[in-house]
Amino acid sequence: MAQDKPRVLFVTTEYAPFSKVGGLGDVAGSLPKALQRIGLDVRVITPAWPGVMKKVEEAGHKTVELPQRVRVSYAWSVREAAVIHTDVDGVPVYFLRSEDYGGDMYPPVLNFQSVRPFAIFSLQALELHTTSGWEPDIYHCHDWTSAFLPCALAWHRHYRHKNAKCIITLHNVAHQGVFPPDSFLDESGLEPWAFDMERLEFHGQINLLKGAIVAADAVTTVSPRYAQEIQTYESTQELSGIIFRQRHKLHGILNGIDTDFWNPETDPLLPANYSIQKPDGKVECRNALLKEAELPASSPGPVVVCVSRLVEQKGFSLILPALQHFPSLGARFIFLGSGHAWIENALQHASDQNPAVLRFFRGYNEPLSHLLYAGGDIFLMPSVFEPCGLSQMIAMRYGTVPVVREVGGLRDTVFDVDNPEGGNGFTFLTCDTSGMMWALRRAVTRFSKTALWKKIVKRDMQENFTWDKSALLYEKLYREMASVPNK
Repeated sequence: MAQDKPRVLFVTTEYAPFSKVGGLGDVAGSLPKALQRIGLDVRVITPAWPGVMKKVEEAGHKTVELPQRVRVSYAWSVREAAVIHTDVDGVPVYFLRSEDYGGDMYPPVLNFQSVRPFAIFSLQALELHTTSGWEPDIYHCHDWTSAFLPCALAWHRHYRHKNAKCIITLHNVAHQGVFPPDSFLDESGLEPWAFDMERLEFHGQINLLKGAIVAADAVTTVSPRYAQEIQTYESTQELSGIIFRQRHKLHGILNGIDTDFWNPETDPLLPANYSIQKPDGKVECRNALLKEAELPASSPGPVVVCVSRLVEQKGFSLILPALQHFPSLGARFIFLGSGHAWIENALQHASDQNPAVLRFFRGYNEPLSHLLYAGGDIFLMPSVFEPCGLSQMIAMRYGTVPVVREVGGLRDTVFDVDNPEGGNGFTFLTCDTSGMMWALRRAVTRFSKTALWKKIVKRDMQENFTWDKSALLYEKLYREMASVPNK
């Protein structure tokens, strides 16, 4: 192993901008670029889900199909995939094309059959060197969908003798890959003794994330605060004990954002660009947003925006009871997102009832999301839990002041303006509507004090949310892992 410069393979089922469901895809698309910039040899392997290769070609990336397919044994048959190589912003990327990756990215029900693509993907990642001629020292896996790889390195009949290290990043511990064992161990090649309380077994079922936490050489989370929270029963219930026992290899490293992509000074999706030195473009964006939302531009109050998945995790159990109070705040509210039908319907009803105060855009629209980040004055993000959160960083980058709950990565990035040391947003601790409304009222009141508000906006836009610091921490961790002899 090259200890001075370990070779790292990102093993991920999401890769922005070509296959993205959530923050995992953003990290996989951004962190490797930052690691390459500091001199590491980092590559990415990811499935070519339906439509992915078309997006790659439309983005202008030249692709080459490697002459040899990657082959693994699974369920008593050979599973092979074509390996399509390209470079994305200087990072070598391998897309695996196979009938195993011909369905939806995430199945609605987990069982030994629906998890096959993810297990096969992990094994094919371990065999990439047979066709690429490049073999990593460290496999960097992400969430339960590639959690089978560290399990295979520890307990697979063939791969447990492989000379490699593995790290897994926990983007959201709520998703663990739990399903009945059935014939999974036989099909996948895992030793039967892997199914016990100290490894994969979890209340009589298989828990891939638990297995990966136990088997991996290192475990990271996407923020320091989240690393602390997941060791408590309140956050992860029964899994907290497993994580606590593995805390010696747990590291909380804060995510960053792609500041080249999220840049109000150059963003091509905005009607006007702007910066700290030349802020006038933000006013143009605000006016364009209000026009798009058909909300009055003459009101003196702030524009409160929310770009989010419409799920309970994002705090809609706090937001929905507050909708009746929004008209009295003297602000205008714009929501963009999709998710649970009952949340969508509640927002639509509120929009219909208060057309001069609230507008709901159903679904996700990339250009419109940029306009909300740029045109808003306040960004609302009252999450119940938040492993890291990228939206609050993007909002601050665009000079939109966040109102957040003090939890997870929000607590690591947003600090209340009333703190003696100064701050960059408005925060609250209790997970209830009254706490959120208290923080929101403070933000609306502060907005009316123009000079003070401009100072907060400037402070937000000066925040450094690049991947550079995180990349250095990952480099340090990789080097530490590489220096430890293999078991």
